[in-house]
Amino acid sequence: MAGFLSSMFAEMGARRRRLRASLGDRGQGIAEFLVLAGLGVGSLGLFVREWMPGAAPWGFAVPFVFLIGYVLIDARRQAALAREGAAPEKVGVSYDWIALLWSFGCALAGAAAFVIAWSAEPPAPIDPNEWTPPETSVPVDISP
Repeated sequence: MAGFLSSMFAEMGARRRRLRASLGDRGQGIAEFLVLAGLGVGSLGLFVREWMPGAAPWGFAVPFVFLIGYVLIDARRQAALAREGAAPEKVGVSYDWIALLWSFGCALAGAAAFVIAWSAEPPAPIDPNEWTPPETSVPVDISP
């Protein structure tokens, strides 16, 4: 397990360096910000209004789905390295697109959860003057 995690973290660092080389410092920062913002808004952003968690409760699962998917992608990458015996740079670059698309897909799902919850109608307030208790709740001799 320790070998898997150390290999995964080494690949994460290499992936960030390759992303920086292809997009530049500013582009890499923007891409990482968009992913983290999408994941954060999709889960923590649901607490902005009190009815939002009920409108899109699946938004809380998006960060966990992202982590599980990222670990599975890296497990596949490590299996391909062991199976093919190819150069790590070549295999790593081929999995960069998969990881990037997975990251942006999860960020979009998080943003969608926030937008759905934000645009949801709040529950109608209960008017205390119109509410009457059920007849079996309080024994009374007077009826309305």
